[in-house]
Amino acid sequence: MLKTKFIVIKFKKILLPFTIFAFIFFLLVFSNKNISASKAGLLLWANSVVPTLLPFFIATEILMSTNIVEIIGKKINKIMRPLFNVPGEGAFPLIIGIITGYPVG
Repeated sequence: MLKTKFIVIKFKKILLPFTIFAFIFFLLVFSNKNISASKAGLLLWANSVVPTLLPFFIATEILMSTNIVEIIGKKINKIMRPLFNVPGEGAFPLIIGIITGYPVG
């Protein structure tokens, strides 16, 4: 048992640096494709993800800075505890999730 554990630890110490080296090597070798793919990914993020999620993040942060979470939690605690076995404050993420929907879909 001890010998197999030693082999696994030694294998991990060799595998991780080799994997990182191979990753960096392939990034350098195929740099033209990587740059164009990175540019396309950043454009997709800037044109699709940010406009969709930024208002949601701002509105959620504003609501959380007020005491609305505690108010909702106290009122819905009697429903949330038997149904989901969570305190009433767990209703806030549930309600926000239902209202905003699935932003990617």
